[in-house]
Amino acid sequence: MENGLDELIRLASTDLPAHATRKLRNGLTKFAEKVDTARESTDTVKLPKASFDPGDPKTVGRMVALALLAQPRLPLASVPDAYGSGVYAIYYNGDHPFYEAISHTETPIYVGKADPETPEANTPREQGSKLTSRLKEHAKTIRAADAHAHENHLPDGLFPIRLKDFECRRLVCATNAQLVAERHLISTFWPLWNSETKVCWGMSKHGDSHKTRKNKRSPWHVIHPGKAWAADTTDEKQEDALSPSEIQRRIGELLERTPPRRSHEQLLEEMLVAFRQDDTVALETETEELKPPVNFRGPGPEDDGTD
Repeated sequence: MENGLDELIRLASTDLPAHATRKLRNGLTKFAEKVDTARESTDTVKLPKASFDPGDPKTVGRMVALALLAQPRLPLASVPDAYGSGVYAIYYNGDHPFYEAISHTETPIYVGKADPETPEANTPREQGSKLTSRLKEHAKTIRAADAHAHENHLPDGLFPIRLKDFECRRLVCATNAQLVAERHLISTFWPLWNSETKVCWGMSKHGDSHKTRKNKRSPWHVIHPGKAWAADTTDEKQEDALSPSEIQRRIGELLERTPPRRSHEQLLEEMLVAFRQDDTVALETETEELKPPVNFRGPGPEDDGTD
């Protein structure tokens, strides 16, 4: 075996064609993996599955997400003012038929982050009241849909949402920690209103009419009209990104793949599993790209999936 390895090393030092070099490199990689496996199988002292690294971005994301779930729920309609940037989750407790499955559960309908006023902010005061402002912005959007439904007759197939049916959790965290935490929260819950889920995006869209920007009416505003530009159904040039029936179908299909979490204790236990070093615990490997459990189309540039 040593003679064969010596020959491979000798070949690697020669001027081989590109395809031969790639083949040799792949062969050496597989050989090294087999050597590592053989060495571990003969070692009576076992290696842990992973070493806990507080500086690893994925670890930071998990810790911040776990800390968020430890926070109490607050009514979205009356979030107290506070300094700080960070992450948050919004929960639904109403009777809208599209969201019946997640109502009164631990699965948020939306998660997000609020970046600090400056990238160099070190304290909540320096970060500004960005987290509070972000939540109040969402409350304003939902309040507009609430008022529109109260003052107008919604078309068949649409149902009202009420601001009083929403709660939130928020967590002020160190600058930049919100970036990895948001990714982890999205990949854990795949919330219905996050654009990455590709189901009912667009709540945070600061939209306008086709006269200034030719985007389609986002799914959120299709089923929750309230903003003047989105509620204008006479504007024939502004198309719906998805029909209400398609949105409802996507919601149902997604929730079949990712059932709502109903127990706070079980959810915390699920989050803690990621920190275990027991070889008997199998975890899915996180990838750089967020891939939703159902491969829906959208949002594209013409749909404006801004969140």
